[in-house]
Amino acid sequence: MGIGLKDQRLWFAGAALWGFAEATFFFIVPDLLLTAAVLAFGFSRAFRFATVAACGAALGALPMAIWGAADAEAARAFILSVPLIGEDLLLRVHGELEGFWPWDLTVGAVTGAPFKIYAVEAGAAGVNPFLFALVGYVARLARFTLAIALTALGARLAARLGLQRLVPYGLALAWAAIYAFYVMKRLGS
Repeated sequence: MGIGLKDQRLWFAGAALWGFAEATFFFIVPDLLLTAAVLAFGFSRAFRFATVAACGAALGALPMAIWGAADAEAARAFILSVPLIGEDLLLRVHGELEGFWPWDLTVGAVTGAPFKIYAVEAGAAGVNPFLFALVGYVARLARFTLAIALTALGARLAARLGLQRLVPYGLALAWAAIYAFYVMKRLGS
């Protein structure tokens, strides 16, 4: 038996690697893969992939937080080299970590502040990297679950309307619109 697009091992590996990459250097969120998994396998299986992606993100957060603690300026310079991340996001996250950071980390996941910034700034603020990774796992899983739940809901609604064939196109269009909005917003700031 060969490896194909329906091979769940490939999806699990992709989710783990994408979660790690997005927590460190990659700028496209794993939600794209996870929402596609809803269409390929259903909500339950996509949720399993989401738990793996959240583990990957938590593991990626560890070196970023440790780096932030050891050399915050170098870590911030690296973060600023990632596309669409600017000083404004660094300052925002820095300020949020002065409050109840677990809440801000969770809310930040859906408001456009990349997880990797929180990891670096948490390290710089002296937050225990393992505590950050644990809270980060929960925050990432919450975000991923929201994305796959909305996708499953949209797919179910489309099926009830007899439009299930259009769901993959709708998902692609939704992601294109989300990223277009985000890019325009970031380039304008």
